[in-house]
Amino acid sequence: MAGIDRVAGEQEHATGARGLGLMLVLVAALVLGVNAAAIRVSPVSERTFDGRTVATKWALASAGAPAGGVVAIGDSSGNFAVDTAVLEESLGVEARNYCTYGRFLNLGAGWFLDRALEGAETPPSVVLVVMGSRTFALEADGFTLASIPAPVGGWSGRIPYVALGAAEALQLVAARLFPLYAQHRSFEGGIRKGFWQIDGSRLPIRPGGTSVLPRAYPNGIAPFSEKVLAEIEAMGAGPIPSSRDRAAMEGLVRAAEERGFDLVFVDGPVWEGLAIREEHAAFISKVHTFMDELCAGSTRAHRLPGGLQRFPKEVLENPFHLTADAAAAYSRELSSRLQDLGLPR
Repeated sequence: MAGIDRVAGEQEHATGARGLGLMLVLVAALVLGVNAAAIRVSPVSERTFDGRTVATKWALASAGAPAGGVVAIGDSSGNFAVDTAVLEESLGVEARNYCTYGRFLNLGAGWFLDRALEGAETPPSVVLVVMGSRTFALEADGFTLASIPAPVGGWSGRIPYVALGAAEALQLVAARLFPLYAQHRSFEGGIRKGFWQIDGSRLPIRPGGTSVLPRAYPNGIAPFSEKVLAEIEAMGAGPIPSSRDRAAMEGLVRAAEERGFDLVFVDGPVWEGLAIREEHAAFISKVHTFMDELCAGSTRAHRLPGGLQRFPKEVLENPFHLTADAAAAYSRELSSRLQDLGLPR
């Protein structure tokens, strides 16, 4: 019987449990080491404009909310629409904009508020929760929430007092430890472009936290709106807002009562063509109904009166994102409506 060809000097070795364990430890160390190096060489704030925005807003919140002032938390509609300079001029108090992205929902927005209150000796007078209608049709998982640089763990003790499920917590930890997996598209794009070059002048963030859109994109407004209506339809007969958002909003009201500030739910700006669609109107009516029920049980919670602020597509980058001049107009109207509520006190 023909023998099996073997390389000269080749020897077979039995692999014991100790050797296998050592190999696994070495592999794990290599994977963790490569990911740690990736984080160090390219922090998330340098890879994408979204990462830069989140990092900037987190740093701003870490400096502490202005005592007796007005702060805004929420989604990207508020990020571009709430002009802190206009609020300060109109209301006579300091203002900060901690708004980021709708995909973080009210839960993630609350983490920015928690951070801002943690660094403040005296709370602000008013906290605005600014959300465009689309945000209430979105969902979030641990991978998404991981991009907020909040500490791992202790979620239920942090505003808005909503704990993460086991699966979400695992996703968040995995995303923090293994960015090459969780954010592979960002790294892939960066490598293709010869590493990251985020030009801050293309999307400036003012000192008070307001992001500035340099131009409108009117041609894309209508197609994007159809996408939003499809997302609204996909919610079906489920609760609106979602159970997750309801719990977070209830937690924000609880924080207002415990910390002694006024909480105001504010509609983000919207394209006039989307606002008149029957599906959109019915959806936002359900959101408002829940807000009104929530506010009725608290002396510290309010829904801003006056209806949606609607804008033509010529001043929008998408159905919810305003360019600078339109943001100033939105913020002047926002200030006027706050004063009608007797706020700040």
